[in-house]
Amino acid sequence: MILKQIYLYPDLVEFHNRAKDTSIIRDQTRHICNYLERQLSSLKFNSEKFNKICIIGYSNPQNEMYVASTNALAVPIGFDIDHCRSTPKELLARYYIDLLIDGLKKASSAFDIPLDHLLEWLDDFKAGGLRNEWVFKDKNFRHIGIRCRLDCSMTLDEFKLKLHASKKERTVFERVILITPPDEVAFHYRFKDILIEDEKLVITTRINTGGERILYSAPLSELQSMAD
Repeated sequence: MILKQIYLYPDLVEFHNRAKDTSIIRDQTRHICNYLERQLSSLKFNSEKFNKICIIGYSNPQNEMYVASTNALAVPIGFDIDHCRSTPKELLARYYIDLLIDGLKKASSAFDIPLDHLLEWLDDFKAGGLRNEWVFKDKNFRHIGIRCRLDCSMTLDEFKLKLHASKKERTVFERVILITPPDEVAFHYRFKDILIEDEKLVITTRINTGGERILYSAPLSELQSMAD
């Protein structure tokens, strides 16, 4: 079983009366966990018993680690929700990284996980300014002389998708075309490919919503006039 996902969040049962806070925290941790998951995708680590690690915060963790029926390794760690919510935003990412490290080290004490890689990636994440940015799609439309790229970025607060177009390495168009909460459930289905259809540059979606399969479109004439 290939390890693909990592989550960090407060226990939803213990903190059921703090639903708004737990939702915010779950979103805020995703930009770090998503970064780790993208590195894991190339490692293809076989964890045998589970394909995801869920590091779960409890005020007084007493339960043992276990593998759930959902193929998730549940790792309980100590967590103070009031301290978390009062931590200044500029310190939050490093605070969440420390919690992740606690959970990953605990997991490695009983299960085989790629701990050294995960810790190295977290160091890289910090050294890179705590930025999670990647290129989702890069296509060169040679017949019109324009190269188009979809750039993704995640922060504590949001996910952004930016469309970038260039001609001979000179930027001719750049626009943010999607902003969502920093949660893959909110953005994953919203974009899929860059196509040219009916004299338009089109960004398609993974799933048709209400019969619509286009996230964004721009007339080719507009892009070409910018490129000239």
